[in-house]
Amino acid sequence: MRKKFWFLIVIVLLIIIGGFFYFWIPNHQSNPSPNPPTLFGKDDYKVEERDDGKYIVVDKVGLTAKVPDNWDIKFEGNDYPEPEYWVDLYSPDAKFESTLLIEGCGINIMIAKAEETVKKIEKNINLLENQPEKVDEIRENYNQPKIIETITIDNNHGLKIISQESELFGQNINIDIPIDKKNWVSIAVNSPLNYRNKCFPIWEEFIENLKIK
Repeated sequence: MRKKFWFLIVIVLLIIIGGFFYFWIPNHQSNPSPNPPTLFGKDDYKVEERDDGKYIVVDKVGLTAKVPDNWDIKFEGNDYPEPEYWVDLYSPDAKFESTLLIEGCGINIMIAKAEETVKKIEKNINLLENQPEKVDEIRENYNQPKIIETITIDNNHGLKIISQESELFGQNINIDIPIDKKNWVSIAVNSPLNYRNKCFPIWEEFIENLKIK
């Protein structure tokens, strides 16, 4: 059930223009990219056991992400036509109804390659940083999210998108971070509305511990 849930999400993500990742929004409308992004392979992700807990490590992009204590780690994806995978992290109390997360918290880590996507993310970051009054020009590409803003993680500039609240889909926060001319990191949290007080502080700590060098 969990695998089906995230697989559906990834399909939605891959058809959004320029790889604009925006989770669990049923009425998102966008044109498909002519060159869809390619996800990293399963072997690119490693789980490291350290004294203070578990970490997801991706050497190719210098990413180190501390897994919240006692959370489950799931590698999802497939090997056809070529290996493409992502990582799902779930709180111990995560429960699903059909494909929807109805209890607990979920964090997704996805790294992909697509030069055009990186260019579009960088363009939007530059626009927000230099002409913030034009945020509505970007907002249209994300189905009118609640907040779009920039974020800096280890001197890497990223785009942060906070969705509108939805009784059915909860609320989501997504961060896209260009790493170089071809690769970018996408990280997201999903929370049912009545779990936001639990999930979002864990998410903030997760981001504070995130390293991208």
